[in-house]
Amino acid sequence: MTAPADDTTTDRRAPGYLRGLDPVADHHRIYRHLVMREFWPEARVGLNLAFYRTYAVPSIARLLLATGELTGRPVKRAYDTGAIMYELIANGIDHPRGQRVLTMLNRMHRVHGISDPEYRYVLGTLVFVPGRWIDRFGPRTLTRAEHEATFQFYRRVGAAMRIPEIPPTLAAFEAEFDEFERVNFGFDPAASTLILATKDLMAQRLPAALRNVGWARRAMAAATDTMLDPPVRAALGVPEPSRAVEVAVHGLLRLRGRLRRFATIPDRDLWIPGQPNAAYPDGYTLDQLGPDRPAPDRRHGSAGGAGRTRGADR
Repeated sequence: MTAPADDTTTDRRAPGYLRGLDPVADHHRIYRHLVMREFWPEARVGLNLAFYRTYAVPSIARLLLATGELTGRPVKRAYDTGAIMYELIANGIDHPRGQRVLTMLNRMHRVHGISDPEYRYVLGTLVFVPGRWIDRFGPRTLTRAEHEATFQFYRRVGAAMRIPEIPPTLAAFEAEFDEFERVNFGFDPAASTLILATKDLMAQRLPAALRNVGWARRAMAAATDTMLDPPVRAALGVPEPSRAVEVAVHGLLRLRGRLRRFATIPDRDLWIPGQPNAAYPDGYTLDQLGPDRPAPDRRHGSAGGAGRTRGADR
């Protein structure tokens, strides 16, 4: 983590909303502010990168491919994943909508033989990947209190999903997270299939006139590759981008972050539960989210683990 040594920052706006808040007791309020207001664009990118990063673990990549959701219904899967995450962040796990989302997550995941370390790793991507992205390209770095609040939020989510042995401190969790990547990152053909499907989906966000234009799709794919760090690119079978492209993309991201320092921080959440999107033009209900029927685990050499019994509906 690149958190400052204390809870102050050179950005004089940062401490204002934090004044009087405790990162443990008020973790949801702090984290919701980060994701839904002040760092809305950076958090969106960071949460997407967190999901893509899981492709770099072969056992997880094989599981994701076996479900068929990312290749068979990529638009629905992408918007469902986003809606599920933002429902939790907007409402918290004690709200009735948050509790319904947790029940849904437990139901979807318990059919898979997901090991406890894999569960903790996926949880860790949500803690560390967006925060590191914000620290690198956001309008300011996060304070210690903000990093701690993020950890406390997902620690509670993990406990509600009955993920065992979540490290008790942010530092311990980060050390476990980094070590898991060092030991488990590796190439698998499933990862290549997933990242290609993801890039195809991202191309659908181009203007209609450019969606099927080769150079535009290649440019978007190249820009996406620069947002992945070298170990992830290697595990996904993604070629190293040219130095010129990487410098240009990162330079534009840093410039955007600096310019955003002068923007007014929104005084309301920028995401509304149930709002329309490309997958649900009339809006959605919680019952519509997720796969129609969770697919069984078809990974070769699956580790099994506590995922078989975890998470009874509540």
